[in-house]
Amino acid sequence: MDGHDKMVKVIRFALVKLGCKINHLGFQYLCYAIELVIMNPRAIHNLLKEVYQKISDEFHVGNRMTVHSSIRNVIEDTYESGSYLEINNLFKTEIYSLDDKPTCGEIIGLVAEYYTLKLYKNEEIFKDF
Repeated sequence: MDGHDKMVKVIRFALVKLGCKINHLGFQYLCYAIELVIMNPRAIHNLLKEVYQKISDEFHVGNRMTVHSSIRNVIEDTYESGSYLEINNLFKTEIYSLDDKPTCGEIIGLVAEYYTLKLYKNEEIFKDF
């Protein structure tokens, strides 16, 4: 497995563990947004013009606001299910409480950090990575 495949697997694992549903159109956009931020951490500061525009171009979406809306829908649905507290388990610290509602940038940044800091190595599934 090459480095890119490994990165994609870790990103998808983290999002599913958080409760994101893979059948949402925005799930693929969210995965790609996290990839872009992992490859260029400064991009987190320019999601709309840089990251969402690249996703719009890659997936042939009409505009970047559609990308943002699709990603936001994934995050909203996950928030409604109350599963974002799992992010506290991923990081072994309290980041969110029950009432906290994460933004798109927060989720993108946190999952990117989860990968960058190699916190996934604590998961049984990734012991041999």
